[in-house]
Amino acid sequence: MGIMKKTICPKCGNEYSALRSDCPHCGALRANPSTRTPRSSDAVRKGTRDSARAAVNTRWQFIFGLCLVAAVIIAVIVLITTTINGNYDEPDVNTTPPPSESVEPPSTPPPSTPPPVPKVESITITYFGDERTEFTAKAGSTTQLGATVYPLVEGEVEWSSTDESILTVDNTGLVTAVAPGTASVIARCYEGVGECKVVVIR
Repeated sequence: MGIMKKTICPKCGNEYSALRSDCPHCGALRANPSTRTPRSSDAVRKGTRDSARAAVNTRWQFIFGLCLVAAVIIAVIVLITTTINGNYDEPDVNTTPPPSESVEPPSTPPPSTPPPVPKVESITITYFGDERTEFTAKAGSTTQLGATVYPLVEGEVEWSSTDESILTVDNTGLVTAVAPGTASVIARCYEGVGECKVVVIR
């Protein structure tokens, strides 16, 4: 190491005597060293090992910076896409049951049982409220009969004639005498039956 102080030209990087005010190689003026930054080192001298290492470090720092910027851009794109699609808060719903759970077939409803048939003990055929078991009617005349069901149940009384050539009866109990003869009017409600004999004359 020499006694004379050396300095490094900031423009061309060559060493020259610190006594000179300008670089003998490129003519650049010597800059006064800053008190805040360290003096020149081997890293700024061209051709030294430290200078080559500093160049490699700068290159890797540049590549790392590019990778970091690319990662930030990709993260922003993914965040925007997820927010637009709106799938970030939807739970994953599995519609298929787990294999451990057995799926039972739907049970068939039990067969419907018919309602019980009301029990009718007797049916009385009436004429103006009085019980009639037999009466006489002229051919061509009509007679309105009624029926009393015991015990009283909700149900329609069905009327019929044993011989419609002699007399007919409608579903209200209206008897029409057709021709001379004898026939019966039948009143039915469930299992109960009432009968009235009719003699038709001329």
